[in-house]
Amino acid sequence: MDKAFLARSAVERLQAVSRETLYLHGGLDRTRPVVVQGMVTERCNYRCEYCAFGRRESTADEISSEEWCAALLTLREFIGPFLIQFAGGEPFVKRGFLDILDFCHEQGIHFGLITNGSGLSERNCRRLSNARPFNVDVSVDASRAEIHDAVRGVPGSLESIEAGVGRLLEARRTVGAVFPVRIKTTVHRRNQGTLSDLVRWVEAIGATSVDFSPVRRWTPEVEEDLWIRDSKSLQSLEREIAELIRLKRAGAPIETSEEKLSAFVDHFEDREGSLAVSPCRVGMREYHIRPNGDVKVCWYHPAIGNVRRGDARSIWHGEKARAVRLNTVQCELFKVHSCAHSCLGHQPIRKLVARTWMLMRHSGRGAARDARKEG
Repeated sequence: MDKAFLARSAVERLQAVSRETLYLHGGLDRTRPVVVQGMVTERCNYRCEYCAFGRRESTADEISSEEWCAALLTLREFIGPFLIQFAGGEPFVKRGFLDILDFCHEQGIHFGLITNGSGLSERNCRRLSNARPFNVDVSVDASRAEIHDAVRGVPGSLESIEAGVGRLLEARRTVGAVFPVRIKTTVHRRNQGTLSDLVRWVEAIGATSVDFSPVRRWTPEVEEDLWIRDSKSLQSLEREIAELIRLKRAGAPIETSEEKLSAFVDHFEDREGSLAVSPCRVGMREYHIRPNGDVKVCWYHPAIGNVRRGDARSIWHGEKARAVRLNTVQCELFKVHSCAHSCLGHQPIRKLVARTWMLMRHSGRGAARDARKEG
């Protein structure tokens, strides 16, 4: 991981807090994007039960890789060096996706990505590693194929992912890159009881860390098959969470904070609550570029502009953005379960520092392993 960029990012977060204080208490809008995400496509080659993207066939309105690159340049001109996290759908099914990553590397734009692992071919892993990603996240539901493959709707997918992660780690070592390979796991009824096994699997394959998040009600299958609701299962989940916390304290590469893990039972019982800083920060920090070029700060609020019709500065300071920004800080959905445990809930700086330190520590171990293999 780029330690100099991490230091600059920490300073930027502190400055962002000051700008947000001016906005909240003084009405002076000096905010600017801090968290940048890019959904390059809604198409996906998997059919996960808890995700609707794999069911969408037509996305004719996707912006091109050239339009992506132009949009990223205007963002850099506006806010300076930044990190963008690419996602989908499955980003590797996007035509020209690797070209976008090469462009980011050439222009000094830091990037990370999350993938289902299906695109981690030897060629893609080598090119991806040469582009020096900030992080690569791989979605895995369980260390048991009968669970993972059933939830993902693709037989043999776990075996394919494990092989792909191996190729990625080898490519990382070969080109001398240093970046974390994180496993992202959605917790639901199907994989409950196997989470500790997954932690051991993560260590065995050489990944950097695992991060757990509870399933959200995005599809009918979640309500019918994946939600944890009966008292016996909830009690079992509570015991399993206690074991994950014990493993984390013992040094296991579990990225999820103890506070978030402890709140999983509340999530499945639909209790209100939030682990994030209040009021909601998304309108003052988030900049999400959608596949069609729309820019949003939150999935519950309308777009603030489109990269085809404006540069980043004009979008952020436009009339739509100002209106959405005001609405987000007053949003009544901030404490419902779909927000409380989502990626949109901004954590206190102390938690971000702790998480970053953990990643750096485990990434350092990975670099040491790579060096030993090279030697």
